[in-house]
Amino acid sequence: MDWRTTTAVLCLYGAVKEFRPATPFLTPFLASPEKNLTLDELYSQVYPYWTYSYMMALIPMFVLTDILRYKPIVMIEAIGLVATWSLLVFGKGVTQMQIMQVSFGVASAAEIAYYSYIYSIVDRKHYKRATSYIRSAALFGKLVAFGLGQTLISTHASNYLVLNQISLGAVCLVTVIAVFLPRVKSEKAKVSMRAMSIEEQQNLELVTSVPKEKKLSYTREYLKRSLEELKTCSQNHELLKWSLWWALASCGVYQVQNYTQSLWKEMQTDPDDVANGVVEFVNTALGAFLSLFIHHLSINWARHGQMILFVTSAIVAGLLYVCSQTQTVMVAYVAYVVIASIYHMLITAASANVAKELSSNNHGLIFGCNTFL
Repeated sequence: MDWRTTTAVLCLYGAVKEFRPATPFLTPFLASPEKNLTLDELYSQVYPYWTYSYMMALIPMFVLTDILRYKPIVMIEAIGLVATWSLLVFGKGVTQMQIMQVSFGVASAAEIAYYSYIYSIVDRKHYKRATSYIRSAALFGKLVAFGLGQTLISTHASNYLVLNQISLGAVCLVTVIAVFLPRVKSEKAKVSMRAMSIEEQQNLELVTSVPKEKKLSYTREYLKRSLEELKTCSQNHELLKWSLWWALASCGVYQVQNYTQSLWKEMQTDPDDVANGVVEFVNTALGAFLSLFIHHLSINWARHGQMILFVTSAIVAGLLYVCSQTQTVMVAYVAYVVIASIYHMLITAASANVAKELSSNNHGLIFGCNTFL
């Protein structure tokens, strides 16, 4: 399977896994009579389980992503999403919702395999284009899902439970798609394969198992190489700049995404007139467009990147202040869309710039470290 076909399958996986129309309505759903949880229970007893399970799961995920060569971790993400939405549809009470958040935390941690997988199969010269494709595919899945969700809720054609049932169907389908993703060979194996004759490669295919000693040797070699990679990365100022922005910006956006529905709920006077889906639809449409658009811009990031990050961060800070002070939900909606759109655009640039600076195939390690921070 060549890199274009693999990229297409990976984009399909990303689009389907994000096709979850229930996401913008999670808080209203859990606080509805269907689940009957209070906002205090949600924000003090349920949602924190995602934060800490995500953080703890990230450590094994970013180490195992490169060792296991991506696909098994992608499978873990898909299975975690199935467990999450099974509990949302069939689960009851605080305890089961806490387990739901833990499974979602594991799935969120495993997502680094999806975003770093692409760099192991494409040539370095295609990094910018490939990054735009996979991020835009995920945003396109969200776009369609949020549009459908808001339409069904606004027209009273469906309810929050049905949206979660649709989401469960989508994440079950994505598990099937993940099976068709090809395994990624290690760099050492790729070099060896290129050096072999056709006859030797055919003979190699007859070997169905790898001795345990060789697997342990590869793991030791990988860990040694990873430590050397981290040491080298710590001296790369361009890589450090983008990684620091990645960590801080993602941290801020996670806070906004986790609590913005609660903020909106304080300003939404009519519980039946909730436009969360419209907001996420517009936000995702802009994000998808900007993620593709930035690929076509000829920006010298080494020269102008720092100023761009400074100006956009200042804009986001100002908008966050406006969100915290306004009493008008429409103002909060608009500010949220601009904040998220800036993030979608620049995280695409950050991913490509970080990947470009890496000299080895440890993309999962570095992406995971940034996300963990």
